[in-house]
Amino acid sequence: MAGNTPYRIRTISEFHQFRGLPSPSHPLVSVIEAADMKQLNAVEPVRLMKDFYSIALKRNFNGKLKYGQQEYDFDEGLMTFMAPG
Repeated sequence: MAGNTPYRIRTISEFHQFRGLPSPSHPLVSVIEAADMKQLNAVEPVRLMKDFYSIALKRNFNGKLKYGQQEYDFDEGLMTFMAPG
């Protein structure tokens, strides 16, 4: 199952390098516009494991999510939070 092993990214600088972005201005914080990232090609890993927190904001998501008995409205956008690992 070596093909299922996620590619581990340890630092924000390493993530910038992996995605073809310029070096971050600060080693601990970075703001990235998704449109600035290069497309992954077929030989690059698809599964990633990052050793840092990530926050993503998607505007104009226009979707709804049902969780339990409640439906949540994401018409104005979506914000996700991911912990290391």
